[in-house]
Amino acid sequence: MRNFLCICLLLISIGGCKPGMPSNIIKPDKMGEILYDIHMVDGYITSIPDPDSAKNTGAAYYKGIYKKFAIDSVQYTRSMNYYYDHPDVMNLMYEKITAKLTKAKTKEDNINAKRLKKIAAIEKAKKDSLDKADPKRVLRAAAAKKDSLAKEAALIKKTRAETARKFKKDSLAKITELKKVKKAEAKKLKERADQTKFSKEGNDGSAAKKIQ
Repeated sequence: MRNFLCICLLLISIGGCKPGMPSNIIKPDKMGEILYDIHMVDGYITSIPDPDSAKNTGAAYYKGIYKKFAIDSVQYTRSMNYYYDHPDVMNLMYEKITAKLTKAKTKEDNINAKRLKKIAAIEKAKKDSLDKADPKRVLRAAAAKKDSLAKEAALIKKTRAETARKFKKDSLAKITELKKVKKAEAKKLKERADQTKFSKEGNDGSAAKKIQ
């Protein structure tokens, strides 16, 4: 019986290692857990607006992950290079990681939805309580909303009127400028015509003198 158990354990240990995988490479199951944590950190630091702060925070988290799984950056990089060269194994790992990330996101979305629902319920209860304590509050709130809408409508009307006046003023200015340009062009054409006529008359006079 004891020998049978030893053989079983040996077979399990052999089956847990991929054939031909170097001993200094992090095994797929463990590597999947490491990558999952790293992707969680990546998602978090992208929400940090300051680049320097994001870089420092990320470095601290990555060190924590290395410590958690008892590895270092050299071993991690070496293992990633190995898996890049073995995409079939990498794809299997990422199928599990993606499923796990999706499950975590769904769970977080549900928690956020419940939190928002709870906040909305608290706000409603607070509003109902205030309304009961002060019945005229509803009327004041409605009047304030009506006044706000009236002010907003007046502002929109004023803005539209100012825009229309400015457009009309700009249009008149453009028309005036266009008239000036046309008048100047007409003047130049007349001057050229007069000059041509004068030159022609001068040439005709010279030709008449020569004939005489």
